[in-house]
Amino acid sequence: MTETQEAQAQEHGTERHAEAPPAAQPGRVALWVLGVTAVLSLAGVVFSLYQLTGMADGLDDTGVMLLANSLFSPIIVAAFAGAVAGVVTPRLLRGPQRALTALGFTVVGLAAGAVAYASFAVDASIALVLALVLFGSAVIGGLFALPKRGTTVVAGLSATLLLLVFMFARGLFEAATSVSLFSDPLDQYGALGRAIPFIAGLACGVCAFLYLRKKKAGVKLLGHLVAGATPGAIWLVSTMIAQIGVEVLLNVGLDEVSPLDTAFLALSFQWQYNGSMTAMFAGALCAVLAFGLLLPKAPKAKAAKRS
Repeated sequence: MTETQEAQAQEHGTERHAEAPPAAQPGRVALWVLGVTAVLSLAGVVFSLYQLTGMADGLDDTGVMLLANSLFSPIIVAAFAGAVAGVVTPRLLRGPQRALTALGFTVVGLAAGAVAYASFAVDASIALVLALVLFGSAVIGGLFALPKRGTTVVAGLSATLLLLVFMFARGLFEAATSVSLFSDPLDQYGALGRAIPFIAGLACGVCAFLYLRKKKAGVKLLGHLVAGATPGAIWLVSTMIAQIGVEVLLNVGLDEVSPLDTAFLALSFQWQYNGSMTAMFAGALCAVLAFGLLLPKAPKAKAAKRS
């Protein structure tokens, strides 16, 4: 091998090393923030659900319908908490990563289900349905923590936390002003109903990109796409779980559902599906565009010029 060939080989090795930096690990601050917010939000949403619908002598027909209309919030928070537990547990305990991930979201699911059952124990059948729904939500949400690239997962969960903040802020606005952002269910298909999920998705995509850029994790295009799409994907999966849970809850708690309630639930779920897919698309698109436009490009090889 000539000196020129040796120099070219060394230069190629240096460039490959520069293009593939060592995998970064999620920061402790991010894990602490996600863990604390997951626990507090899950406890708060279950308590709020009981405050809203709980009755000392059991739920009547109005209470069951109110519970069905309010079931989405605990489900998406339980899914988020399960995913966070799946990420945090392997960083706290030593052992096989996948097993510890499964242990984390299973424990959170059991805890959420137990608290929900105890809160509505006066109606055993409804309490059991609610407990199983929250347990399943945490387990299915925990599957988002299974990928080995922990930084990408934490970026997606950080963006999901921002999505939950958007949803919480909307609820606070409606409660404080007594003005619904959607004064009529049909308004959910208007301009505002389409704009809010898209704006939230863009914000989530920016959040995921900024986290990955700050960590300098060396995540490629696919990782940015997954991180940006994670909030919308969790929203979509939570909507599917909520639709199944509501149907089971109504079958257990009510003898008959009025056509108006059925139409309202169908319209609400249709907006949830549309909103989740819009947020997933906007988040993935924003993260990918930011990756292509804002990240500095790696220097190109100069070996061809030297040969």
